[in-house]
Amino acid sequence: MEFSVLTNRLFAFYYGIKLFPFRKERLARFSQGRQKGFVGVQIDGLSFPHMQQALDRGYLPQIERYLRRGHKMVEYHAGIPSTTPAAQSVIFYGLEGGVPAFRWYEKATGQIITCNDPDHVQMFREKLFKGKRGLLESGSSYCNIIDGDAARSIFTVSSPHPQTLFGRLGGMRILMLMLLNPLRVCRMLFATLIEYYINRKDEWYHQRKRKWRTTEGLFPIIRILCNVILRELQTFGVIADIYTGVPRIYTTYSGYDEIAHHFGPDSWPAMKNLIYTDRRIGEIIRAVEHIAGADYLLVILSDHGQTPGYPFQKRFGATLGDVVSAFLRENQTATISSGQLQFTHIQLSYLEKELDAHQDWRRRFYQTTKKYLQRRIRDLVPETIKIDPEGGVVITYSSSLAHLYITETSHRLSWQEVEEAQPMLLRFLQKHKGIGFVLARGDDPHEIFIFHQNGGLCLSPDEIYSQQEIAFLRPYGIPDDLIEELYRFGGNENCGDLILFGAIDEEGIACFDDQVGGHGSIGGEQSRPFLILPIDHPVLQRGRLSGYKFLYEDVFKQQISDSWNRPNFEVKAPPFFDSELILHD
Repeated sequence: MEFSVLTNRLFAFYYGIKLFPFRKERLARFSQGRQKGFVGVQIDGLSFPHMQQALDRGYLPQIERYLRRGHKMVEYHAGIPSTTPAAQSVIFYGLEGGVPAFRWYEKATGQIITCNDPDHVQMFREKLFKGKRGLLESGSSYCNIIDGDAARSIFTVSSPHPQTLFGRLGGMRILMLMLLNPLRVCRMLFATLIEYYINRKDEWYHQRKRKWRTTEGLFPIIRILCNVILRELQTFGVIADIYTGVPRIYTTYSGYDEIAHHFGPDSWPAMKNLIYTDRRIGEIIRAVEHIAGADYLLVILSDHGQTPGYPFQKRFGATLGDVVSAFLRENQTATISSGQLQFTHIQLSYLEKELDAHQDWRRRFYQTTKKYLQRRIRDLVPETIKIDPEGGVVITYSSSLAHLYITETSHRLSWQEVEEAQPMLLRFLQKHKGIGFVLARGDDPHEIFIFHQNGGLCLSPDEIYSQQEIAFLRPYGIPDDLIEELYRFGGNENCGDLILFGAIDEEGIACFDDQVGGHGSIGGEQSRPFLILPIDHPVLQRGRLSGYKFLYEDVFKQQISDSWNRPNFEVKAPPFFDSELILHD
């Protein structure tokens, strides 16, 4: 017997025991014939350069081994905004320009939309994607912002039919799985205690070694949720779906992104976190190779990176909201929506949904913990909301991108109208050292203006600019490429009347939130995500890859739309492993 066949049999036997409660579901799908599908694994916030750095340091042995076995990692250019909701809107629905940031303000309704609120995400999901078929239709979504019309949405912020993992498994199967997977259960419990201790050590080290520091706040709790509980549960859910042959699966590991915001994208805590993410991805790789219930294309990617930076408030002595308020007319205060922990509300709501399924001591424990956190959250998360008694200006910002809205009208204003409503404000923002440049619309809706410290520039279709005119963009990337992106982004109706981009200098990028790693705008590693595909995939034969549309059309959608010529067959399997199904082509 060949070694590969023996290996397949051993893995099939091993997972056949561990996943025995899912055997009926697996056989039911096989009886309908083997399908083509994909497994998307997203490492949130990890750039190509930092990914390469982690590989060089030996932190990613599972992915490194995977690359050596006929796969290739390439860099692509992220779109604007370089943030998860915008990326997943394109990846799952092919819709560009619908999401202007992690947070924005709707002038028509007077409501601030924030992607860490499930109700808000569900609201804009219904508006933007109405009548569109999502990429994850009849599939599964784990730990994503947007569900992609998945039939099974677990730990996902927005979904028309959310489902808890416990609800997916059922009480008896949970008991069986705990008995069949004792090491995973013990590992999760033990790792929870270890993660808290490690965070205390990392905080002490960071305070001694790093110039810019962030407020700790709720971060230890978020770190445990991301790096222990959610990471283990989402991995198990993905493996179970691979075993049963769910055709479309997509999951996001957000632990690195959270830690990188707090300590920096190239920091030891962030890099060390990748070791454990790599192990979980290794489990998924083995499941796809040895026990897959469908013919899967495994896609490992990031949606954006993070650029090292500094908190705007720590360097300039005031938050962006306070800075703007100082230049507004008398008796006005800017309303601000921000928050340095983007997923705080999301991850606590995950826990709530899971515990809602059980009206026992777990529910009571959650309610007690929630009340305690609610009493402290206003002090722990700075400048989440400031109330504006007079109205006039709303600012929403997330990381290195901010939108400023004048609320006196229901339509988006030109920069000339902004000047009339709030004299001197634009000129002040243009000259502030923490703001790289300001984007605004002109009186002609086809014109977009850029205001930077050395002047301004009018963008219009098919215009050619001299290198001197666009030299101010060099710290952010290739000016000729960025001009086109900025023009397209500036035309989004949901954007602010003024769009503020954090400045880049020798200290890094200015983060309007309390962060030392930023993304959402342009410049540095935030614009340089990575993609891993089989080495013979047609996408890898192209030149420069840019935006997210090619992922939707040429990677994921292409995989499930190709014709499938393999004939259907019946499944006859012994009790613990599927002998006819484990042989690979």
